[in-house]
Amino acid sequence: MGGEFSRGQRPAWRWLLRGQGWRLGGAVAMAVLAAGVELLPFVLLAQAVNLVLQEPAPSASLLELAGWMALCVLLKYVLYTFAYYLSHVAAYRVLFNTRRALVRHLSWAPLPWLVRLSSGELKRRLIQDVERMEQFIAHHSVECVAALLSPLWAFALLCAVDWRLALCALLPVPLALLAQGWMMRGLEGRLREYAGAVDDLDGATLEYLRNALLMKAFRQDSRSFKRMREALDRYRRLIGRMIALSVPGWSAFTVLLGANVAILFPLGLWLHARGEVGLSDLVLVLILGTGMLRPLLRVARFNSQIQEIIGGVRRFAPLLQWPQPAEGNEQVPQGALEVRFEAVCFSYDGRPVLREIDLCLPAGQMTALVGPSGSGKSTLAWLLGGLLDADSGRVTVGGRPLAAMSDATRAATVGVVSQEAFVFRGSVLDNLLIGRPDASEEQLFTALRVAQAEDFVRALPQGLHTPLDERGVRLSGGERQRIGLARALLAETPVLVLDEATAFADSRTEQRFYRDLRQAWPEQTVLVIAHRLGSVRDAEQIVVLERGVLSDRGQHPQLLERSPLYAQQWRRQFETEQWSIRNRSPQHAVAD
Repeated sequence: MGGEFSRGQRPAWRWLLRGQGWRLGGAVAMAVLAAGVELLPFVLLAQAVNLVLQEPAPSASLLELAGWMALCVLLKYVLYTFAYYLSHVAAYRVLFNTRRALVRHLSWAPLPWLVRLSSGELKRRLIQDVERMEQFIAHHSVECVAALLSPLWAFALLCAVDWRLALCALLPVPLALLAQGWMMRGLEGRLREYAGAVDDLDGATLEYLRNALLMKAFRQDSRSFKRMREALDRYRRLIGRMIALSVPGWSAFTVLLGANVAILFPLGLWLHARGEVGLSDLVLVLILGTGMLRPLLRVARFNSQIQEIIGGVRRFAPLLQWPQPAEGNEQVPQGALEVRFEAVCFSYDGRPVLREIDLCLPAGQMTALVGPSGSGKSTLAWLLGGLLDADSGRVTVGGRPLAAMSDATRAATVGVVSQEAFVFRGSVLDNLLIGRPDASEEQLFTALRVAQAEDFVRALPQGLHTPLDERGVRLSGGERQRIGLARALLAETPVLVLDEATAFADSRTEQRFYRDLRQAWPEQTVLVIAHRLGSVRDAEQIVVLERGVLSDRGQHPQLLERSPLYAQQWRRQFETEQWSIRNRSPQHAVAD
């Protein structure tokens, strides 16, 4: 982040803390006063020692000093109460404003950028990294000011007693700073590695929880979940290294902060024996001097924690960079649109996935992508859906580059349905209307009918108004997929991408879906990825991908003759469909 992110080039903390400056300033001022008041009881204690040494000890004066001490304690309580009140109000207002801004900017972030983030990384940025700011603003802003000011107030008071003793009280500081530097060496790199390990562990935990029912069904625990096991092992090893590197330096730092007593005590006694320091002053020096550096322990802890806080701000700051899309008058293309892939290349982490793809999807026709797993079919579909950006080449829709379209125009032009259908908390109707809030009841049931979902939706207890939760537990996996498919169909985008979106269906239901789709929206340009070749054999164009290369294209009869890969896949599927678990007798075969 470099201390700034792109919001008018204002410093990050100024933007995050905007509107809360007076509260934080008030909290700091109260902390400064409280740190000074905290030392007054020790001064009063020194005076009490003087009184006790008198013969006879004036009890009235001692009671008066006790009253002043109680008043100092009460004043310290009041000051810290107001300081923490102001800092906590500021902290939670900052958290509220930051989370609201992150959620708003998240909807503006480019899809390819979001696709690269795992669920664990998003959770860390939007929840954990933001939550850490509460500790900094609500607690550290008060505690660290008090921890820094207390030694300064104490040093000033010691100088008033005897400057030599005051300087001796500071002698361990250089050694303590060296120990802290030793403890902090390489901390930034370790924290980055730690953040990566936490992201992996969060992602693995979320995946494990989502699949807990499946793991339980097979009597498996977290030790059987390889990703979880590896993430835990990495986290354990990293924590072990961090402890081994940090604990010796931290122990030396802690010991050195209290080591000045070894100098103050003999020097103070020597000066007292010479009559240069009174007994009450010696008591004050020993009490204040031996404890004056202890608050720096909190500062040292804060110094390591602030690195995590700054790292968190750096992680979520990119989300706040995305500007609100302009409300332009960009026209959404209408009618039948031709789609072209022109010399498109794409790679994952340097591994080529698609190579020089030149492909035309004719306007108003269905194109089916087939090929073995890993050949790049889904990647090609995601490029058309705007979920990924090509390394080179371009994708055009209706003659317009897809990359030049705004997110709103792209979403209104290209609809994408994948095998993973997410159902939001709300009613069935709420889920359907996400892409088209003004849809009529007739349009709703047309989309449901084409998606082969009308019958089961009408059979629900409250029909369209039946409540669902975010996992759609009232629905089966196939029913969730049909709701997701109907949601995309309802948007009536000119281009529709179906990435195994009909995996819920048997072959007959899948064929009915494609038939109804072509009848309902005959001008829609459709790109289909399907493993059952029998469902797409009537597509106007079938494209064969093999290892990221477009190996052939044509219609079903043509590809059977000239594409060995397609013919092989077709034969295997045909043989699978004819396969039976029992050996059929010749009589059965004749009867069939």
